[in-house]
Amino acid sequence: MVDRRAAIGELGEEIAARHLRESGMRIVGRRVRLRRGELDIVARDGEEWVFVEVKTRTSDVMGDAASGMTLKKARSMTRAVVEYLHKNGLEDAPVRCDLVTVDFDADGGHRLEHHPASIPMI
Repeated sequence: MVDRRAAIGELGEEIAARHLRESGMRIVGRRVRLRRGELDIVARDGEEWVFVEVKTRTSDVMGDAASGMTLKKARSMTRAVVEYLHKNGLEDAPVRCDLVTVDFDADGGHRLEHHPASIPMI
């Protein structure tokens, strides 16, 4: 049986990836696993490399999806981004880290918000 939480997360990532493609970005990788962490989506926006964290929620009991982006997660993401850049010889490439939130409602609909360059590299 598939873990419901993982399935919801995958659905949120799929919705986010579709949004990014429709916005003109090219998806380079999804669920990129590295020694220092995982990157939900790696994309290109013109010459810029975009690393996207996707946060998905089905209720606001624990806060909305954006509240899932913590300082600890930003640090973890930074370590993974630096590793990815080094591993691929992209140390001098233009980079940004975006947050995409997907909040599902009780009726099965969703609200997506894209926050470009909202995650600091720390």
